[in-house]
Amino acid sequence: MYFFRRRENARDMAIVYTTVLTFFLILALFPQVLEGTMRFEIPRALGLGIRFKVDMLGFIMLVVSSILWVLVIMYAHDYMMIEKHRNRFFLQMSITYAGVLGTIMAGDLITMFLFFELMTFASYFLVAHNQSKDSLIAGDVFIYMGVAGGLALLLGIILLYVNTGTVAFVPLAARISTLGNVKYLISGLFLVGFGIKAGMLPLHIWLPRAHPVAPTPASALLSGLLIKIGAFGILRVLTSFFMPAKGAYVSYESPIWDLSIDLGAAMIWIGIVTMAGGVFMALQQSNMKKMLAYHSVSQMGYIIMGIGVAAYLGPKGAMGFSGAIYHMVNHALFKALLFMVAGVIYLRTHELDMYKLGGMWRKFPFTALVCLIAVLGITGMPLFNGYASKSILHHAIVEAYEYGHPSFRYAEMMFTLTSAGTVTSFIKLFGFVFVGKMPLKYEKVQGESFMMSLGMGGLALLIVLIGLFPNFVMDQFIIPATEGYAYSSEFIKNYLMDMNFFNIQDLITMIYVYGIGIAIFYLGIRFHLFHLHLPRWMDGDFTMNKGIRKKTLAMSNSFLHGMETSIIKSDVVIYALVLLGIILYLIT
Repeated sequence: MYFFRRRENARDMAIVYTTVLTFFLILALFPQVLEGTMRFEIPRALGLGIRFKVDMLGFIMLVVSSILWVLVIMYAHDYMMIEKHRNRFFLQMSITYAGVLGTIMAGDLITMFLFFELMTFASYFLVAHNQSKDSLIAGDVFIYMGVAGGLALLLGIILLYVNTGTVAFVPLAARISTLGNVKYLISGLFLVGFGIKAGMLPLHIWLPRAHPVAPTPASALLSGLLIKIGAFGILRVLTSFFMPAKGAYVSYESPIWDLSIDLGAAMIWIGIVTMAGGVFMALQQSNMKKMLAYHSVSQMGYIIMGIGVAAYLGPKGAMGFSGAIYHMVNHALFKALLFMVAGVIYLRTHELDMYKLGGMWRKFPFTALVCLIAVLGITGMPLFNGYASKSILHHAIVEAYEYGHPSFRYAEMMFTLTSAGTVTSFIKLFGFVFVGKMPLKYEKVQGESFMMSLGMGGLALLIVLIGLFPNFVMDQFIIPATEGYAYSSEFIKNYLMDMNFFNIQDLITMIYVYGIGIAIFYLGIRFHLFHLHLPRWMDGDFTMNKGIRKKTLAMSNSFLHGMETSIIKSDVVIYALVLLGIILYLIT
């Protein structure tokens, strides 16, 4: 990219071609991954060695990340023409992608930590790219939270190593079960460290700040992929350290499962609260990108809840595990597409307030179509991708109270109500933006661009294909990933294989959910429930009160502001730092 920095088309095409090549190289791993986990090691790198592995869980995430990156890069070619410092943006996008791939393929916690932090610091520049006051404040919150999460992970890694003597992703449940209360501290540190990136309540405060100010391609990747890396980290740690090895029969009553059960029960409720809180806050927003940011929080609640069920039910947790993975895939597609739709509207109208728009389908017919597809996906309409994963997750929470504690019946009720709230939100979004009368000032706005439409069309096509053929993803990818862990093979065979997604009960449930969602929308409009005057502490960063925010911003002025301005003023500094890092690596 350095050689093409003065030729923007050549630079963008070079990035597209390299990401496409990466996609095909990842696909080429599939036959080997089916045969078993792939491993690779650089023994002396950084003194401790760097280890990589690719199993089916990692392969799924690699495929999703590569698809998303290719389509978002296509979209960014046209969108970023309105932004400055484009070379820096695409450089940081590339470094972030390297961090994502390294985190997914990490073979131990040290390698995962290094690439996870690389991803965090590179994506900071995407959040603060615009250099406005709001962007820099959002960047500050993002990096503070990222560093706090990194420190939590590092402390967890140290405690794990001191007590077990290893950081490799190997089954450690038997050894960890003997550690007393230390095991809860270790699991809590990992949950906080990865939960910050995943947008888990109450650690979500960076999300509603970052998305409205970040360039739309960055928002699409932050919400579509980077927060999934947090959920992936939780899932990787859970299945590696807190569950028995595959094939080792351990009774559910064994103390080995105690940590998994306790952690899973907590995660179910954390997921439910995250789902409900995210939807409630989304319904109060007028800014499209801020609304979508809160829905990212809510949708991550579904995934965290699924992971919680997977941990809580032990050998019978395959439904939660598979539902969490499937929803990670689906959410990456429809949420990235929704942010891209918002970007098209903003690019042409310079307006994100959905109440000030209307009738946009006349100017952007293709954008309206793909938006409708994404809306049907995220709300769980049958024949669109979200229906499959939400149905599995609904079965999972039902199993949690059938096989576990009766209190999870209330969690299932909240699941249904939250799903209805999602329907309400996107009736509101699509209705206010694309339907109705178009304001006169937008009569002469320009239409759609080819590259942006190409990126959005690719995501919309995947949403429809997965919706029409949900068993393909389930049978070819999700079930093989699930079979790699200590879940009952009989349970997988009886409940997951050849699953009938379009059964009467699930279809009726979705009709019920849509009916409640429409009713909430009517009542919300009728009684002005979408314009509640909420306390300041609920506006996205409620854990950072006014005093803390002032102190942290004052502390950052001398260091961060100087660093930001020096880096922002010239791309040469970035290239020099990257080159210096390469030289130091070669020397060591």
